[in-house]
Amino acid sequence: MDEKIWTVKEVINWTTNYLESKGLPNARLDIEYLLSYILGVSRLNLYLQMDKPLNKRELSLFKSMVKRRLNREPVQYITNRAYIWKYEFFVDKGVFIPRKETETLIEVSLSSLKKKENPFVLDVGCGCGCVILSIVKDLPGAKGIGIDIDAKAVKVSAINRKRLNLTERVYFVQSDLFCCFKQAEIFDAIVSNPPYISSDDIESLQEEIAKYEPRIALNGGKDGLAIIRRIVKGAFYLIKRGGFLALEVGIGQGASVKFFMERAGFVKVSVEKDFSGVDRVVIGWKP
Repeated sequence: MDEKIWTVKEVINWTTNYLESKGLPNARLDIEYLLSYILGVSRLNLYLQMDKPLNKRELSLFKSMVKRRLNREPVQYITNRAYIWKYEFFVDKGVFIPRKETETLIEVSLSSLKKKENPFVLDVGCGCGCVILSIVKDLPGAKGIGIDIDAKAVKVSAINRKRLNLTERVYFVQSDLFCCFKQAEIFDAIVSNPPYISSDDIESLQEEIAKYEPRIALNGGKDGLAIIRRIVKGAFYLIKRGGFLALEVGIGQGASVKFFMERAGFVKVSVEKDFSGVDRVVIGWKP
């Protein structure tokens, strides 16, 4: 590719065709994200620079990134950034990559917190911190804690907290679920995007997930619901009266999780659909 002068347009077209021929999904989108990162522009502004030639350094960096993508490494790990809700988050290998579906959890939680004054929110299994940071960023009076069993997730969350100027309002703690809490009825809401993939199904996931993403953030046990059961059981004790628990769930899990929550004592339990019409969030209230 470096024997001629390559413009942005030519690079996009050639590389998209090449990746598609290798069976990679969403090839053009991936290329646009990689080029946007290299050139330091948004995807929208990339289209205003279609005739811009790439210099040797830019081409060399792009080629190395494409090689990584050909090895099925996720674009988010290659660029160390992911976009969810309204914000850009730093991500790194070993930390779960946030998905568009999780915006349903953020949206449902924000809507449910609107009438609460200065709410205190806990995010269980915070990963890169995107859920709790998005909620607190959008609610000026809110404060929150994010917990994760993995030390690297806590470290990455702290980086994102600083980027979003929330160092005084959100705290991150390494903990195996609720082990770090002793007092009852602390939180106005507990939210979580927990591991909910069946352990038997992980190897059959697309290579980008099975090969690169942390198993601890995926593995929900034999039926995919092991961690969810623990969260539901422990959350009721920690939520204030009139507060809620909101959980992201996998396809086909909504009814089971609704049952778990009702059995634990939550009321007005409902299952909310994501943008694709899939049952995605179960929310219940503590009477």
